[in-house]
Amino acid sequence: MVALISMSVFFRTTLHHDKQEDGATYLGAIFFGIIIIMFNGYAELSMTIFRLPVFYKQRDLLFYPAWAYALPSLVLSIPSSIAEAGMYSLITYYGIGYAPELSR
Repeated sequence: MVALISMSVFFRTTLHHDKQEDGATYLGAIFFGIIIIMFNGYAELSMTIFRLPVFYKQRDLLFYPAWAYALPSLVLSIPSSIAEAGMYSLITYYGIGYAPELSR
């Protein structure tokens, strides 16, 4: 949804390639995309905080080491992060006009 909104704000037919100010517009679109992709994982932060008491209890009772608790959630979040970043890039790459033709 955010990719469609950013694509409609920075639509390629309204952006030009002539002046230095036009480059600043493209840099704004790239910066917005980087910020969106970088802070996309904050939705999972509340779940992580919610699970901390269980982690501390298992650690104090010497059930599992810390890496055994953190590694599965890290490994399972990598494919979804790659998919989200890929979908954002695919939607905005041609729509914003980083490359004017689809063959690139």
